[in-house]
Amino acid sequence: MVKIRLRRTGAKKQPHYRVVVTDSRSPRDGKFIEIIGHYNPRTEPPELEIDAERALYWLSVGAQPSEAVKRMLDKMGIMAQVPAVRKGDKSLDEILEELELAKAAKAALTEEPAKKKAPKEEGPEAEEEPEEPVDIEEAEPSDAEVDEDEEDEEEEEEEEEEEEAEAEAEEVEESDEPEGDEAEDVDEDPLAEDED
Repeated sequence: MVKIRLRRTGAKKQPHYRVVVTDSRSPRDGKFIEIIGHYNPRTEPPELEIDAERALYWLSVGAQPSEAVKRMLDKMGIMAQVPAVRKGDKSLDEILEELELAKAAKAALTEEPAKKKAPKEEGPEAEEEPEEPVDIEEAEPSDAEVDEDEEDEEEEEEEEEEEEAEAEAEEVEESDEPEGDEAEDVDEDPLAEDED
């Protein structure tokens, strides 16, 4: 029986596989009929390349894929086309064109960056509206500008409070000092007490 399976290559602890068509009685890394692709599980995402035309040919003539290869062919969409090829409903060329279109569409989806906005409708009705220019005077201040304004106001308030506190301290010092005759009396009294 003819099998499509993986044949290990690569160094120790660095696996790399070839997708081969071989006799089921051959050892895993032994003789093979044809190499139809390769698989590298060590890359992110894993690298997989299989010749769809040769895979369809071998599947149409009765080759059986291993479980791992069957999963790979399912991902590529090849396994779904096998019954049509076996019955003769579609030719290999038609199926290959469909697979190429599907592959191109998938590649286009993965290359486009994911947009956060909702998808827009396509067609002549869905024309993009130009954005209106923003007047700088009418625009609201940014958070950074608001924070700076608040900090300036707080600094001014602190300075005013300090000035008021200094003014009050000066008034208190002035009120504690006796004026004129009282000042002299205060000075004389301690002296008079000393003389007695």
